[in-house]
Amino acid sequence: MHPPKTKVKFRVLIVGRANAGKTSILQRVCETTESPEIHRRKGWRQELVQLDPTKERGKHDIYDELTFSNHDGYVFHDSGGFESGEKKELEVVQNFVREKSTANRLQDRLHAIWYCIPMDNQRPSLDLKHFNNVCPDRNVPVIAIFTKYEQFKFNIRMKLEDEDHPDWEIEALGEAEKVFQEHYRRDPGEMPHFVCLERMHEAGKNCTELLETTANALNDGVVAIMLLAVQRGNLELSINIAVTRACKGTQGSEEENRQKILVTCMVAFPYLWFYNVGHGLDCDDDLDDDVRLLVVLEELHLDDGVVDDDVVYRDLRHDAKTLHTILMSFVTKVKLSFGCNDIHHIIIAVILILEHATILHASGTQLNSALAQVQSQYFQFAHAQLAKHFPMAFQKYSNTEFQQFILHNRLSQVPFT
Repeated sequence: MHPPKTKVKFRVLIVGRANAGKTSILQRVCETTESPEIHRRKGWRQELVQLDPTKERGKHDIYDELTFSNHDGYVFHDSGGFESGEKKELEVVQNFVREKSTANRLQDRLHAIWYCIPMDNQRPSLDLKHFNNVCPDRNVPVIAIFTKYEQFKFNIRMKLEDEDHPDWEIEALGEAEKVFQEHYRRDPGEMPHFVCLERMHEAGKNCTELLETTANALNDGVVAIMLLAVQRGNLELSINIAVTRACKGTQGSEEENRQKILVTCMVAFPYLWFYNVGHGLDCDDDLDDDVRLLVVLEELHLDDGVVDDDVVYRDLRHDAKTLHTILMSFVTKVKLSFGCNDIHHIIIAVILILEHATILHASGTQLNSALAQVQSQYFQFAHAQLAKHFPMAFQKYSNTEFQQFILHNRLSQVPFT
């Protein structure tokens, strides 16, 4: 799936000492083995800097922009060799964060900070020394990334083996978790968002967990949409985000629950309504308030360069409204088929058709045609399986069970199993 390029820019500062595995993480996020291009601002212009970021970290500064050609929406900044957060280095990072977190244009702001703690040295806790200080104003989410976690687990296994534990292989996993919680997450409230990454140097590894954690850490719904729009080929991320958010707070009326599910799932699949321009159709003002909040993205108002004219904004609203109307009709059919308002059935059904419609739409199928085709497939292949697989009440199942069902039973992979 190769959707068109986007003008949205999701900006990340990655912090950590040299050899913490930062470049490998960026490559895995962008699904590439290429080195990033480094751009340096010269007044109002930007110049390409010929540096190898894996070898010459000391020669570029935190304001340099690192980008990959295959994920043009990501803009990365590297703190350089943040060696245990020495005072001068810390001040540079803090000043950068303060400046970039308050930029006027949304695409110029800093949206997330990834703080790397390598677990292959004897005292990784030193790297946590300034975790709570890199963003003094607490206005940008900071995600702790424990890198090279496989080495940490290996060290635990070797220690138990040296101490002649009879079941050292079995005990190692539990001991590693215990040591990690006691020494690196002693106060979880100070580090609410974290991931442990293993073998990121290996091609083929993915960072879905990091991206999902980042999306969940974003309080601003607009910024979360930007991340999903940039990470446009990662439908597993969209599925996980849609399930997690749609399953929260479904305690309202039947109509409120349906509206919440639709808007939440639409947010998680922006490819269907975010990229399309050229309809040239006027859009009246009777759009539902929740959907209006969905489509009135902040960058449309902050930067004239992001949207060339009113036609783009009008078309954006048109696509969102079209999608919302079709989904409402689909949900009504699903509800009537089950004979009741089964929230989990509706959530899964909506995500199934959005996921496959995204694939069809990205390959050139018109939005209406893609949704019509996928609805037909849903009722032919998925509807009975869904009812059979989840016969009990919504609360009896975990989000993981919903996610796994969707991932293993996509409409793009019919027949269902």
